[in-house]
Amino acid sequence: MNSSSQHLNEGSAQPITTTLSGVITKSPSRIKSTTGRPMVKATILAESEKRSSYPLTVVGFDIMALELMAHLRGQRLKITGRMEWNGGYSIVADQIVAV
Repeated sequence: MNSSSQHLNEGSAQPITTTLSGVITKSPSRIKSTTGRPMVKATILAESEKRSSYPLTVVGFDIMALELMAHLRGQRLKITGRMEWNGGYSIVADQIVAV
């Protein structure tokens, strides 16, 4: 396999989508994005059956940014989205539900 077709295969990989829940530990706040799109970031204490709870950054763009801003510290959320590495693990929200 040559490097150009290898590059195409890497770029066509589907992002990993996951669903998790947790309690907001750092209130949502708006962040200035370079593209001008609305962007909000919050931190939750993500819960897992396989390991102890851990802090995870939740990022929302556009309509998900507005949805995330509607929640307060201490609220429990269920989030579906794609995992990313950006100086630490984060989840970019596709769906947010208050539990």
